[in-house]
Amino acid sequence: MKYAFNTASAPQLTLTELLETARNSGYHGLEIRSGVDHAHGIEVTASRETRLALRQEAARSGIALTALGISSRFTTVVDAENQLAAASEAITLAKDVGIPFVRLFCGRIATEDSRESATNRVIAALGQLAPIAQREGITLLLETHDDWSAPHTLAELLRRVNLPGLGVLWDVLHTQHEGNASPAEVAHILGPYIKHVHVHDGAAGPKRENGHPQYLAIGSGDIDHAEVIHALQAIGYTGYLSGEWFQWEPYDIHLPREIKALKRAEQLAKEWTGSDV
Repeated sequence: MKYAFNTASAPQLTLTELLETARNSGYHGLEIRSGVDHAHGIEVTASRETRLALRQEAARSGIALTALGISSRFTTVVDAENQLAAASEAITLAKDVGIPFVRLFCGRIATEDSRESATNRVIAALGQLAPIAQREGITLLLETHDDWSAPHTLAELLRRVNLPGLGVLWDVLHTQHEGNASPAEVAHILGPYIKHVHVHDGAAGPKRENGHPQYLAIGSGDIDHAEVIHALQAIGYTGYLSGEWFQWEPYDIHLPREIKALKRAEQLAKEWTGSDV
């Protein structure tokens, strides 16, 4: 397996510092969270010269820039044009910096809305964005997140969109806690679409005040990462396992500890004897 981490672990670090941290901690890649004031500089406001310099720096480091994540919401008519414009700008940014994937959220469905209406809006938005991404050589990844955490729900959306250049970012915590699906079920249903994976551990229940899960060290929460890795190996997954931790412990504490835990889980996956779908 190849391991990466999200810049949310150390939002105060520059790209230079993040790349050095990844290399020193044994990670192969770095996932960029953009649009939330992280210090890495990979933002839509960056000039073409800055984008080229950041791309060259990452290439020299040997650490891959794995995916670019933005906030997006396509389920409502509110602010729809701005949401599309922001996603389009992110696609151009990813192309300029040499990042193959742009992660999108479909968005929460309003309580007064129907899933069918919200789904139609998402389909319409992706119908506009997918051709742009394909032209730029970028794959759009829809995350198992919010009201799209159940694998069959996201699979049905992708079936209805039926356009090339779309994939899935599997967040293992969301599919288990909100989607009520096992890793084997996720891999069975979404396998051909899975291009990137978010890993972290945590406990079910209320989220923290900042809206993020109750993170726990890998191996001490609800997620069996050996089972996750076994499911990915069964579908021939060759992408990254990307650690995603927002406003948690200091990066120099959790980054080295969590990659060790993931590597232990990878070894245990070889001996996995649980049931498969």
